[in-house]
Amino acid sequence: MNRKIAILSIAVILVILIGILIKTQQINKENELAEETKVELTEMPEFCFQDTLGKVFTKANLQIGKPTLVIHFGNFCPYCHKEAKIIAHYFEEYKDFELVFVTTDKTPNINTFMEKNKLTEKSNIRVLRYENNEFEEAFGSKSLPCLFIFDKQFNLVQHFEGAVTARTLIKYTRVAKMR
Repeated sequence: MNRKIAILSIAVILVILIGILIKTQQINKENELAEETKVELTEMPEFCFQDTLGKVFTKANLQIGKPTLVIHFGNFCPYCHKEAKIIAHYFEEYKDFELVFVTTDKTPNINTFMEKNKLTEKSNIRVLRYENNEFEEAFGSKSLPCLFIFDKQFNLVQHFEGAVTARTLIKYTRVAKMR
């Protein structure tokens, strides 16, 4: 009886070890893939998303000579709401910017997000959607929130992954306006 328990215990331990080994290999492959797809931006990348009406929107649709703030968001993300509230509260700072909000959310969630954060009916705001990993492929990030600040010539001024303070955001957007 004791021998059967010992053999069973060894078998269970071996199965657990094999499972850990397989999971470790999967994580390593995912990390390698993430490193391969990581994009180091110095300027606005080419991209192809859709507006909320399903119309294609690319970098060519942006106004040349106007700084741009790209905000990757999700309605479910509390930090995204925090940053949207910062933009709404200090909107005077961003009135000369193209504000491009990018998400995978469906239109009802987008509308909820924009209304809740008082960002509707602003003529310089574009809300764009994508379905798969187009944002990550173009901008090299899948973080929420994620912000990219570009100057008037579409050169990258600053990139933030995660929440950012109002002071920091204003500091770098002012730099983008001056370039």
